[in-house]
Amino acid sequence: MTVTGFTPDSGRIREKVLISGSNFGNDTSQVEVLFNDGFADRKANVLSVNGTAIYCLAPKQSSGSSQIKVSVAGGSAVAATKTFGYKAVENVSWFAGAGNANGNYGENSANAALDGPLASATFFKPQGVVALGGGQVMTFGWHAGAAARTRFISGPDNTVITLQYNAYMGKPAVNEDKTIVYNTYVNPTHTVYQYPKASGWAPENIGAIVVPGETSMYDQIRSLVMMDKAHDPNQEWLYFCHRDTIFGRYNVNTDTTEVISSGIAGLPAPGGSWGPYMVYDKFKDCFYASYFKQFSIYKITKTGADWGDGVQAALYAGSPAGGENRVVDGALADARFFQPMGMSMDDEGNLYICEHNSNDGGTNNVPNQGDVIRKISPDGQVTTVAGKLGVEGPPPRQRGAPLQAVLLDPQDISYDGEGNLYILEWWESQIVVYSIE
Repeated sequence: MTVTGFTPDSGRIREKVLISGSNFGNDTSQVEVLFNDGFADRKANVLSVNGTAIYCLAPKQSSGSSQIKVSVAGGSAVAATKTFGYKAVENVSWFAGAGNANGNYGENSANAALDGPLASATFFKPQGVVALGGGQVMTFGWHAGAAARTRFISGPDNTVITLQYNAYMGKPAVNEDKTIVYNTYVNPTHTVYQYPKASGWAPENIGAIVVPGETSMYDQIRSLVMMDKAHDPNQEWLYFCHRDTIFGRYNVNTDTTEVISSGIAGLPAPGGSWGPYMVYDKFKDCFYASYFKQFSIYKITKTGADWGDGVQAALYAGSPAGGENRVVDGALADARFFQPMGMSMDDEGNLYICEHNSNDGGTNNVPNQGDVIRKISPDGQVTTVAGKLGVEGPPPRQRGAPLQAVLLDPQDISYDGEGNLYILEWWESQIVVYSIE
């Protein structure tokens, strides 16, 4: 079997590609076409084949050059001598929530958190989101009243359902297979719940995170994180970074808490901050924590062979200095952040961060600097990828091209593993999708 060429030389998702060669056979079920973008082999949809030509559709892949490989009947793959240029298509679209179209309503209003179809359902100050794939997500909140609810949203079923009331929670964790979601109360007592897909995502109390000496105060644990299977084969540990620079983990099988560090040097001083959002980087085996009051992202690494041996932290991006709260793109050392909140990482190692805009940046308040999504690429470049800086407003808001889309106080973000990032708008608003195809 040989591959002599293909046409066109470049395209986007679902681009019709004709591959030329010999000895392809005539059975589409025996032919496999892969586009390798440097991150993974992406399987194309083969529409037809004859002995000298394969007709297929380009799969979703990363922008840049991809190598096309063909195999027949399970034989060795043969690669084309040239590469295919792929251009990702990016778009921001509405997903769920009527927003504040019903007017201003308080936390105890009957209209603040309505279930029902996607277009008429309402959300009140959601704090955390997890994308489950297939157009399904769960949201959590802790502010008060209508905010403190666990919600399940299904695009295919056109429905929003409340799973749990009076649940004061932040950003959840999810296992690698996206079959069990975990979350905890942000304030003591830190009751831990799991939400298994097999049980229809119904909440199950499995224990509590116990942090000695921390029995009061607020906004202590805003985020839980579970590692991938490669770093946590049993998928048993939930990691957290406490507002008082305490770093620990909770075992979902034994209901035990392990305090790894009672005070991480390098993080903002305890008492003057809020609990950070946190995300795990499986590519670099580290955590990132966002501190919006310090306008910065911090990197947490282990000091020994295992995470239980100890941790340390260092400033990763942004600057906590007064007057530095700005949206400035560039290299890590030069970039600045305004109010970094929720974060998520895609399957290529890009870190996405929500820039909130509560006009509460600190002692040197700078309004109208947020309402955007930032990205830190694996090579350390910070860019603004969605939203119009400091521009917000009630529905209907402009969507479409990412940098022309209008976001209202983006609070949290979650990647679904399918090229989509789900974004929570905090101020009695909506859920939107930033898709990259």
